[in-house]
Amino acid sequence: MRNLIPLLVLVGFGARLSAIDLKEHRLPNQLVAWFTAIQLATLIALSLDGVNELKVALLVAVGTTAIYLILFILSRGALGMGDVKFAFPLGLTVGWYAPELWLMAIFSSFSCAGVVALIGIAAKLITRNSPIAFGPYMFLGSLFVIAFSVLSHR
Repeated sequence: MRNLIPLLVLVGFGARLSAIDLKEHRLPNQLVAWFTAIQLATLIALSLDGVNELKVALLVAVGTTAIYLILFILSRGALGMGDVKFAFPLGLTVGWYAPELWLMAIFSSFSCAGVVALIGIAAKLITRNSPIAFGPYMFLGSLFVIAFSVLSHR
């Protein structure tokens, strides 16, 4: 039961941040900071008996954030800085549950967004240049990978 706490933190903050991003096309710094702080505190508390899991989660969080920062720079504004900041607590959570799948979480995020964008373009609801809130897809990609990992380890 203890091991579900980080997942609950992810779902609570991820859902709230996704809703805001869908409505306003932004991920508020303060809420992302709270997500990061609470998730980090939760993982520290859960890893008091062994620090190795926490180190791995932190490495995944830094790696995930670095990938999103590179993509932010290369995209010339198509990816927002809020997405880069949101990558850290998501990477922290993926690193806790499924560190070996951290790149799959990123790939899943882009795949989900791509499929939805293609459907939107085909249905003429959006154009190629329409802005898309990416935070919800980051959340869904991370959640998908964690669910896959947790269910496959049963």
